[in-house]
Amino acid sequence: MRRIPFPEDSRRPGAIVALVALMLPVLLILAAFAVNLAWMELSRTQAFIAADAATRAAGRTYSLSGNLTDAKAKANTAASMNLVAGKAMTLLDSDFTLGTSIRSTTLNRYSFTPGGIQPNALKVRIQRTASSTNGAIPLLLPGIVGSTGYEVSRTSVSTRVEVDLAFVVDRSGSMAYASDEKAVYPPVPKAAVTGWFFGNAAPTPSRWRDLASAANFFITEMESSVLDEKVALVTYGDAASTDRAMTSDYNSIRSGITFYTSSFPSGKTNIGDGLSAGVTALSGSGARTYASKVIILMTDGIRTPGLGADPVTVATAAASKGIIIFTVTFSTEADQTGMKAVAVAGSGQHFHADTAASLATVLQNIVRILPTVITE
Repeated sequence: MRRIPFPEDSRRPGAIVALVALMLPVLLILAAFAVNLAWMELSRTQAFIAADAATRAAGRTYSLSGNLTDAKAKANTAASMNLVAGKAMTLLDSDFTLGTSIRSTTLNRYSFTPGGIQPNALKVRIQRTASSTNGAIPLLLPGIVGSTGYEVSRTSVSTRVEVDLAFVVDRSGSMAYASDEKAVYPPVPKAAVTGWFFGNAAPTPSRWRDLASAANFFITEMESSVLDEKVALVTYGDAASTDRAMTSDYNSIRSGITFYTSSFPSGKTNIGDGLSAGVTALSGSGARTYASKVIILMTDGIRTPGLGADPVTVATAAASKGIIIFTVTFSTEADQTGMKAVAVAGSGQHFHADTAASLATVLQNIVRILPTVITE
């Protein structure tokens, strides 16, 4: 069938060429805008990442050492490893601000204020601006929309958060024995004086006195902390007891430990009930709803079979409530495998100490690694 041409057919090729000629500049401008916009968004995301990385590195170092110079060096290292628009970032002293972050409840965001009597937060700024060392960011397709570059500035805040801590310690009969002897009665501990029996002062040396000495270092570390950590003291033998409810009076924790030093009891090792009592203390009198919750669980031995709740089960339930559990074993008789399992279930870490000195170091280190988070 022969096609009958319409009159306008002869004009269509010229119309299309004219339309293309007219729209081409517009298409080029739109393409340039889309490319530049994508490049800008990518750069902003990279700046966020670089700021968070630098802040985490600086905040972690500052919370552990209190040395701002070291914290700045760590931040610069982290920033240089996270490129923004293809360039490694350099931070100046003016890019760091010490301050105080607080919140009233767990439902509120942290609010950062520069300075403060006891600063607990560090703000870090990443800049790619014309006035900064890093310079502004050039557009991939400059000039088409009347601009050759743009600026990005991002900040991030690392905060060492408030902590409620339950110190859960073993006061079973084996703690009266020295760390290098087998804890089996009879006989009484080698260091015991003539006529000694449970209920008398703990022998010197003994695992309990090692723990008491290490606990003093632990408390001293908290006293020097930039935070207001609260502590509860829970002890366990045949059963657990909350000897001190959550408090900021660290001397009361010392006195609670000294009580057993002066009159040390006998008893089995009910680790599960000790852990359960620690969980309860973290929501009891004096506890703060907005604080992070931590348990430090210590033992020199092995859970008495069948006595009390299974510690791993308790730790799993505690972790579901956001409670972090650190476990510490000491003496060669300690069940390190079992306590590692408790720490894993409690989203924490396990530590072992062979000597009284290393036990003190372990407790000091735990205090220094208490939660630090990015709050802005």
